[in-house]
Amino acid sequence: MLTGIALLVVLYAGALIAYVDPHLITRYNPDALDFAQANSPPSLSHLFGTDIEGRDVFTRVVYALPLDSLIPFAIVGFGVAVGLSLGTVAGYLGGAVEEIVLRVTDMFFAFPSIVLALAIASILGATSHGGRLYYSMVALMIVSWPFYTRLARAQVLVLRNAPYVKVAEAAGYGRFSVIRRHIVPHILPLVTAYASLDMGTTLLTYSVFAFFGLGAQPPTPELGRMVYDGLNALPGNWWWSLFPGIVLTLFALGFSLVGEGLRDILDPRLRGAA
Repeated sequence: MLTGIALLVVLYAGALIAYVDPHLITRYNPDALDFAQANSPPSLSHLFGTDIEGRDVFTRVVYALPLDSLIPFAIVGFGVAVGLSLGTVAGYLGGAVEEIVLRVTDMFFAFPSIVLALAIASILGATSHGGRLYYSMVALMIVSWPFYTRLARAQVLVLRNAPYVKVAEAAGYGRFSVIRRHIVPHILPLVTAYASLDMGTTLLTYSVFAFFGLGAQPPTPELGRMVYDGLNALPGNWWWSLFPGIVLTLFALGFSLVGEGLRDILDPRLRGAA
């Protein structure tokens, strides 16, 4: 877990610096073309080499960090907010509310999430570069909440008969007050642990969208798109995709280590299950 925290601290510190003043890390412009230096391998002047248009790969990785570091928080954060709300309400109220929520959730589980997200992104597809970027995020948000709905509901079914919940109900607290004050605080840590595990997977899934032309579009620096563009240059210019791929892997590894550590602490029954 400490290794994962260290990885994420380094990556997000780099993302913060890149957002505030990227020239503290690199002196190049990410979109500056220099055909005289095109396809240059890694060197002291270009740490990660250059691409076919002479753009510095290291600089483009640095400029991609702010975007790629926020993508998983936006998508998973939406999924947690919607799933936690629906799951707690359905599990506590039961009856018709629970039945409706479960049936809608089952509809989403009937399809592989990434296939459904690709279909939604294709339907929402826009002509502008920025539109494709954000429609892909919206598509992943739409399919992100069902798991958290099921997880929250399962926890609520255990907690709703707990003594402190019954005491709160007997004291005259309303249903939503009981949910907010006595149920959500007890299930939020476990949901947060699973959300941490989901962060890295979500970032890698978003990167897959670049292979279908649904993610960030050139010249926007984005790690998944850079990996995709670099595949066309293999095996010769391997550095185009190697270094962005390593950074993506470090993001996923950091989130995975932190998530597994939190899960083992908050849910000892699953310790070592992975």
